[in-house]
Amino acid sequence: MSDEVQFFLSLKDELPLLVLRKSGQTIAVTRDEPSVGSILPFSPRVCDLVRVSDEDVLRKTYEDGYFTAVARDWRIKAKVNVSLDPIEERTHWLLFLGRNKGTTEKSKTTVAKSFKGTEKDLREVVNWLKSLSVEGYCEVYLASEPSISDLRVTGEVGRLCLCRGDERVNEQVFFGDSMDEIAICFEELLSVFFFDCVREAKAVFWPPSLTHPLNIHYGAREMRVAEHNAALLPKRPLLHLGQRYKEWPMTINLPTVLAASVPRTGQSWEKNLICNIHAHLSTNSFINGGEKFVVSGAYDYYHYRVDGFKDDGWGCAYRSLQTILSWFQHEGYMNEPMPDICAIQNILYAKDPDKMNRKEFIGSKEWIGSFEVMIVIQHFLPGMECVIRRMESGSDLETDPSVQQTLVNHFRQKRACPVMIGGSSYAHTILGVDANLATMEARYLVADPHYSSGETSLKTVLKKGYVGWKEAGKFFESNSWYNLCIPQLATYDPR
Repeated sequence: MSDEVQFFLSLKDELPLLVLRKSGQTIAVTRDEPSVGSILPFSPRVCDLVRVSDEDVLRKTYEDGYFTAVARDWRIKAKVNVSLDPIEERTHWLLFLGRNKGTTEKSKTTVAKSFKGTEKDLREVVNWLKSLSVEGYCEVYLASEPSISDLRVTGEVGRLCLCRGDERVNEQVFFGDSMDEIAICFEELLSVFFFDCVREAKAVFWPPSLTHPLNIHYGAREMRVAEHNAALLPKRPLLHLGQRYKEWPMTINLPTVLAASVPRTGQSWEKNLICNIHAHLSTNSFINGGEKFVVSGAYDYYHYRVDGFKDDGWGCAYRSLQTILSWFQHEGYMNEPMPDICAIQNILYAKDPDKMNRKEFIGSKEWIGSFEVMIVIQHFLPGMECVIRRMESGSDLETDPSVQQTLVNHFRQKRACPVMIGGSSYAHTILGVDANLATMEARYLVADPHYSSGETSLKTVLKKGYVGWKEAGKFFESNSWYNLCIPQLATYDPR
């Protein structure tokens, strides 16, 4: 298949790595950890393995083109539903529904094999699977016979129960080019269950950055985070049960899966949003001896009337908040469409103690500040801590090295979102900083939400300085206090 994912040299922070190849092509790149074998839908034992232990090997492997992973079209794909009891002596069953080689998709065959949880019986099951002649999509059920005592038997014994929604999900997918390869996956599953006593439930996930799905222990957070790391996934909520992959057969259009998108409502104004508007600046900041750090990733520029709603004179903090939330949308942290001003007011009415029981706040032109911005951020991103940094004067941005250091520390991180600054009845969005901490000379990259238009004119925004590098002493008021609202991404782990 032509669909592929490119891994880059930034992987040096993830060493050691494991490159899994088959038929001369890379089909997966992971951390070189023992857990990898249990999360992939195919066994590493059927792959050619390239171990990348240091930066020299990493560079050579990259130059050889091994970090371009392709989506493989496997001959056999099996969905496995697990309902096993760990008692070895009990009778367990493997029920296999598949299509014999050379037959049509409609001609399914069903075969079954009973076994005990002993090494001898597991070997027999594996050999039995190898003897099957099937291809295409298969469904497999692993279940244990109920234990019946001499006590009164109720009508519940032996009754099959269909789970509702995500209730009690325990399933995996296995890929292989032969039943020998599929049998290896079952051998590993049963061995881990009966002998290693790892029995936490799994579900299937297909994150947008991968060419293959994953079998993940979704319920145990420590295991889920470790498997998240092993799969080299970005630090985003990607493996929660509600995100599990449910399509079967996997009639998936891979380019759609690979293309992560920002959640939208489909309204026409959303098409006029400009992403990373600062990238269009023709001038830059040049502080002698300064260090320049700007927002990472992508964000959308929100301003007065951007969605057609007239908020001139009072909605600037709402628009700064929306700019910050858009960064979380682009990063995959926030899956909801952008809340409009009315929706933001409803959130604050429900969660802000100062606005509870004040119905007149909803639909009002009342300003909001850094604390309200923090409340709404935490509504969409539970667990996100925000630092509110108070400054007695706007000149602190120019004269207080601790303020400059705070912003430098924020924007120098690998993940750095926009920062809201509010004071003197105005709110702005800081996108970066250029500072010489020794001389306390600094400039700030600012997105000004006071630009008012239903359609964003890039030429006007740049020409009139609504987005650009600002000297604190000339842009912020020295006789007014300000607050910074800084989301703490370093301590936020949504996995």
